[in-house]
Amino acid sequence: MNTDEIVKLAAETGAKAAIETLDRERQRERREAADRRLRNTKLLLRNYRVFQTHVANAVFKVEDYESPEEILADLMMPGRDNTLFVESIKQSVARTATIVKHMETMMALYKAYCTYTGTPEDERRWRVIDGLYINEQRRTVPELARAEGVVERTIYKDIDIACERIAALMFGVDGLKRM
Repeated sequence: MNTDEIVKLAAETGAKAAIETLDRERQRERREAADRRLRNTKLLLRNYRVFQTHVANAVFKVEDYESPEEILADLMMPGRDNTLFVESIKQSVARTATIVKHMETMMALYKAYCTYTGTPEDERRWRVIDGLYINEQRRTVPELARAEGVVERTIYKDIDIACERIAALMFGVDGLKRM
């Protein structure tokens, strides 16, 4: 083998190794992004009731674009930039309201999906998600397991499967990568 052939072989080997490393890194990043979406879905579900309460009881209503400065004047602290303070609250309420509305729509779609498939497992998964996170009367995993006639581990598996499907609804095509 001459020097040119050795250099060519070394360059090809190095390029292949670099491509493989890049591919592995991309796959890892996709897995991590999918895991983040799943964790975010579970976090959103766990806090759904809190978000609803936040929006329902916020001093500033999303529809109320009158004078938030007047409404919040008694909450202002001396020396604080009022515009920044009010804008921060406005954005918080508006963003939370948007998230809640999106979640409500996606939960309705998930319920319709579970009802449409008609499988006992999917119908149970909806009842589990509804009982744990959506319905005003919160239920625990042991309560749901007893009511559904399954072991607690099945409820936890149902949560994981349901959250993967809900992530697909919540995050669109990016949510499908996990599935």
